[in-house]
Amino acid sequence: MDNIPTLNHDVLGEIQNCNFDFTEAFYPQFHECIRQNPGKTIQELIKIIKFYDFTEETLFSAFKLFNTYKNTYYNKCGPFLRRDGLWFVAEKNRMFQEQEIISLKKEIIALKQKLEQTKSETNPQTNIL
Repeated sequence: MDNIPTLNHDVLGEIQNCNFDFTEAFYPQFHECIRQNPGKTIQELIKIIKFYDFTEETLFSAFKLFNTYKNTYYNKCGPFLRRDGLWFVAEKNRMFQEQEIISLKKEIIALKQKLEQTKSETNPQTNIL
């Protein structure tokens, strides 16, 4: 799957970027955090994750690490799916729900914009002196 990024062992430094000091308690906490916050960008996730100090680069490397060595992290953490820059836990039964969440979020945004446009067209501001 192209949407599940993994480490490229041929790229110098990719493995070196994975020098983390995760504890056993970290893995389920991280997994649950991503599961409860589907469809977030790396920037949004950095603000949400308070239990580890990630940068954009290190968080992306962590996702790739968990995806590359999924047998190591099996039933602990990951794998993680990236779609259109948004991250999800790659659970088969949740993938359809997550797609629906993205679709509904986009629909909500479009409807809010349409509502604001309709309000501004029907209630033009009048200057009363």
